[in-house]
Amino acid sequence: MSLPLSPWDLVLLVVVTAMGTMLAYIPNARWKAFLLGLPFPFTVATLSLGQQIGPSHVLGLTVLLLFVNLVRWLHYAMKVSIVPAIALSVGVYIAVGSLLNRFVPKSSLVFWIVLGLTLSAGVLLLVLLPHRQEPAHRSPLPVPVKMAAIVGVVAVIVVLKQALGGFMTMFPMVGTIAAYEARHSLWTTSRQMPILMITAGPMMAAMWLAQHFLHASIAFSLLVGWGILLAIMTPVTAIQMRKSAAVL
Repeated sequence: MSLPLSPWDLVLLVVVTAMGTMLAYIPNARWKAFLLGLPFPFTVATLSLGQQIGPSHVLGLTVLLLFVNLVRWLHYAMKVSIVPAIALSVGVYIAVGSLLNRFVPKSSLVFWIVLGLTLSAGVLLLVLLPHRQEPAHRSPLPVPVKMAAIVGVVAVIVVLKQALGGFMTMFPMVGTIAAYEARHSLWTTSRQMPILMITAGPMMAAMWLAQHFLHASIAFSLLVGWGILLAIMTPVTAIQMRKSAAVL
């Protein structure tokens, strides 16, 4: 049976494939992490899902943080090969996301409580986690193999998007490839997640306000959200790059 792909599902496939391919050709660990932190997949996935911003979108940031650190723990501490480590972590994301999407209330109060906790955790982690200099790496895995893996991941998420709800928008579609490409620099990748939390969090807040008070469409609220995101991400990224360069 063929999948009922929407136009935005196809755009999502193109965007994720493009980002995954770019990751293959960027050797520097910091720039790999920076590309991973750009919410292009979130943007297109939100349009594909067609649901207003709610608690599940914000909680997706926390479960994404869990995914990245679980891959790192399994691969570095438990010595699990990178592909099984990623597969296990993907399974955890899907299980946790599907469960929380069913039971977490979709009220405004829950949204703002979750957002406040997420932003606080992001700031705390960004302060506490030190920079580490990790080796540059460029994967020899052929691009067609990467593209096939990306197509498989996106297809699974399209099938599961109603079960995942807002968690679908933060699913590590690029992160699965990024974790493989950055398997020698997973600390740097993990440290990018708090930056994503404190930039994408306000983006979601702006989208929620636009949707509820301006009755904006999902597309227009994303434009508003991107404005907030760039206003925060630009100085935060500049500061982090300077600090990271000082470690050299």
